Amino acid sequence: MKQRLLVAAVGVPLLILVLVFLPPVATGVLVCAIAAAAAYELLHTACKAPCVLVYVLTALMAVLTVLVVGNGLCLYRERIQTARTVYLACAFLYITALFFLAVRRYGTPRALLFGDLAVCVVAAFVFPSMYGCICLLRNISPIFVLMPFVIAFVGDSASMLGGMAFGKRKFAPRVSPNKTWAGFIAGAIGSALGMVLLGLIVCWAFSAELPLWLLAVAGALANLFGQLGDLSMSLIKREAGIKDYSHIFLTHGGVLDRFDSTMFIAPVVYGLLMTAEAFL
Repeated sequence: MKQRLLVAAVGVPLLILVLVFLPPVATGVLVCAIAAAAAYELLHTACKAPCVLVYVLTALMAVLTVLVVGNGLCLYRERIQTARTVYLACAFLYITALFFLAVRRYGTPRALLFGDLAVCVVAAFVFPSMYGCICLLRNISPIFVLMPFVIAFVGDSASMLGGMAFGKRKFAPRVSPNKTWAGFIAGAIGSALGMVLLGLIVCWAFSAELPLWLLAVAGALANLFGQLGDLSMSLIKREAGIKDYSHIFLTHGGVLDRFDSTMFIAPVVYGLLMTAEAFL
């Protein structure tokens, strides 16, 4: 318990410092590190026999994906097309390398099976694309980049408390025995209230006008995706027969243990904000 409190006491202020008070490039560096670590954890958990080369190539591709999605490669508008072309070339070479290894090692103890290759693709492209939305939110405003984390952290706390107080019916007992329908609903309500509180703080501190009803809807809706992300990462761990993806955060587990729901929430928040900007 002391380790968990210590990690939270040190980690949360550092996270706020990087996301809010440092330049956007700091957020980009952080998200790249998260994506690379998540790629390693996923391969280490779900692949049968990945080699060092596969680890390295996948981590590098994950970083490139974050940079492209978050516009980190595009320092000037006229370089956008060049950056996209380079990225597509790297992606093609990465996929080609994976299939080359799969063909060369087929039938050997170090074979790269198609299931492992699919895990590599998820680690290199899918998850980093979702994390890259954090960079997009930071490019808009330091306030917006806090939203996925408020939704995730407040929602997780509300879900736990709601489940302890009212939880009877299990939500997904074979994946996560502690998840209940009451906790599922409480998590969405808690995230909605957390977003409203964030909006009130912003309105008070910066004299800004944010539609609180929209923040509440965004919080509740994004939380549902976040809980799916939490359960999805738990499903992978259960299939692999492990408790945590790693111990980067000591007793808090690894990157995919701590930032699983945030990964699913960030694209939803960004999409809702862009939709609201277009129609409101």
